[in-house]
Amino acid sequence: MTTNRQLKDQLFEQVSRLTKAIASPKRLELIELLAQAPKTVEILADEAQISIALTSAHLKALKAANFVASDAEGKHRRYRLINAQVSELWVLLHQLAIQHFPELSLRLDETLHSKSSIPDSATLTNLSTKQAIQLIDVRPENEYQQAHLPAALSMPIDQLPHRLNELDKNKPIVAYCRGPFCLYARDAVKLLIEQGFNASQWTDGVPEYQAHQQH
Repeated sequence: MTTNRQLKDQLFEQVSRLTKAIASPKRLELIELLAQAPKTVEILADEAQISIALTSAHLKALKAANFVASDAEGKHRRYRLINAQVSELWVLLHQLAIQHFPELSLRLDETLHSKSSIPDSATLTNLSTKQAIQLIDVRPENEYQQAHLPAALSMPIDQLPHRLNELDKNKPIVAYCRGPFCLYARDAVKLLIEQGFNASQWTDGVPEYQAHQQH
């Protein structure tokens, strides 16, 4: 007969499987990437800058812990997060890390060319909807198509230099990408400022916005 102690040990062991599965910087990065949109192994390997073999191994571990699922797509398999809670977990983890490790917060601040003074996502989307600002999403187009902030314009970072004429120099621009650990928006702001635009970065992204909407 199972004792109370044995039962508790079994329960905590099951929970620990989740923490073991994400106890890897690269697995956390893969979760961040999949929080933007489903992706193939090849795309994930390229964006995380690791081999396809290693990417597959990390995805296998995440799949075993029910963090991700995959669907056949021709000769490829496209991976996705199993549910929105996994994305929310990533948001909670990086927010806790920023709060608990001042050096991380300082390093993130150092990477910014100009941080947006807009206090929250509600204000951001309100200003964008009223066209008081130009809100641009500089992630790849497929991520924008999966989900984006209200009234945001898709302007992928690799297209931005050729689409500056679509932007109004008399109206502030706020750029966002995948969240605080993504550098696309930082690079976009640098380019825009160099070209004479009033630009700043919204450091959160779609997963953070969605998590905020849930609470």
